[in-house]
Amino acid sequence: MSEQSEMRTEAADLRRTRWPGWIWSVPIAACGVALWLGIRALVHGGETVTLVFDDAYGMTVDDTSVTLHGVKVGEVRDVSLDDDGRHVDVKAEIDRSAKRYLRAGTRFWVKGAHVDLSDLSTAKAMLGGPEIVMVPGGGPATRRFVGGERSYAPGGPVVKYVIRFPGAVGQLDEGAQVQLRGFHVGEVVHVGLRYDAATGTLDTPVEIALDSSKLGLPDTAKPANGDWRPVVDDMLRRLIASGLRARVSQDPPLIGAREVMLDFVPGAPSAALATRADETDIPAASSGDVDAIMAKTDQVMSKVDRVMTKIDALPIEQTGDDIRRITAHIRTLSSSPKIADSLDHLDRSIAQIDRTLREVSPQVGPLVTQLRQTAREADSAVAAANRTIGGDPMNQNDLPDTLRELTDMARTVRALADYLDRHPEALVRGKQGSGQ
Repeated sequence: MSEQSEMRTEAADLRRTRWPGWIWSVPIAACGVALWLGIRALVHGGETVTLVFDDAYGMTVDDTSVTLHGVKVGEVRDVSLDDDGRHVDVKAEIDRSAKRYLRAGTRFWVKGAHVDLSDLSTAKAMLGGPEIVMVPGGGPATRRFVGGERSYAPGGPVVKYVIRFPGAVGQLDEGAQVQLRGFHVGEVVHVGLRYDAATGTLDTPVEIALDSSKLGLPDTAKPANGDWRPVVDDMLRRLIASGLRARVSQDPPLIGAREVMLDFVPGAPSAALATRADETDIPAASSGDVDAIMAKTDQVMSKVDRVMTKIDALPIEQTGDDIRRITAHIRTLSSSPKIADSLDHLDRSIAQIDRTLREVSPQVGPLVTQLRQTAREADSAVAAANRTIGGDPMNQNDLPDTLRELTDMARTVRALADYLDRHPEALVRGKQGSGQ
């Protein structure tokens, strides 16, 4: 029995179990977790896009969010300098739910790039840092975008174009308006400087984004596939054939902010909507066209100067001085308390006019009201004097002539008030012209 027991014990000792042992459970569990995470990332993972900015604006990895309509749809994964060293490449992971918005017309801009204490949505970036805002657009799918630093809320999908101006564009900034026949139809997305080695010339490419909903296109033009590029291209081809050109302008002229104006230039050389690489160019007004426009502007400004010279001759201040001279003469001719009280009211009206004229930008409405009030006060002074001189024959020789003069001045003041009421721009331009 003992021998059989020993044989069974030895057989039991030599029998191997199929389980590799508890020590292998840890790597097996790790592999399982990695496999699960990989499947989850494959099913629920997002898209990595490249956003090109002029500056990092304080964006940080795994902290700066990408938002769409206020909802977080992505996060920054990497911030680095571009190959040219002049731009910043931001790698952002966009959630799968927002993947369908990654199209050429979509725009990204940095909220908080420039902190404005009057705008709480940007001022909070001082505490929480900036965020990237995603504005959906149409066009083909892409994974590389040129971001901006200013917001723009188009009413519809945007279509981007490039304008190559032959000369300097001055202080044309990103976010500047694009005007078509006086209507705001888009904005400037990017302003750059480029040297063409083949021709040895410099140009200033300006990228603009046109809002398809603001171009006056009929509802029937809406594309079934949501791609507005062919529709807007066709519209611009027709307009360019009719003389539409792009130029930089200022509104108001000379002192206003610079903007891009799409306007018709009479006699412009023939041009067309050009496509090169991934850019579509709108022709800019040639230097000759710009010179013609500037010459026309000079003519207009010369006419304005002549008009302002005439406006400077408006006898507002001289009229006030004449009224003061007349009232001083009346005071010496009569000692009646009623006349003195009327003259005091008249003097206060003249003083109020003086204060209004000393303002940098006088308001025409109050001035017209004060002029009419002054005319009424002058009429009241004349009426009081007429009632008084009936019982004061000593002054009847000189006072009536003075009262007639004051009556004429009241008529002049009233006529001046009526003129300013019909032509309110006269006072504003006159003050600006005198200031220069």
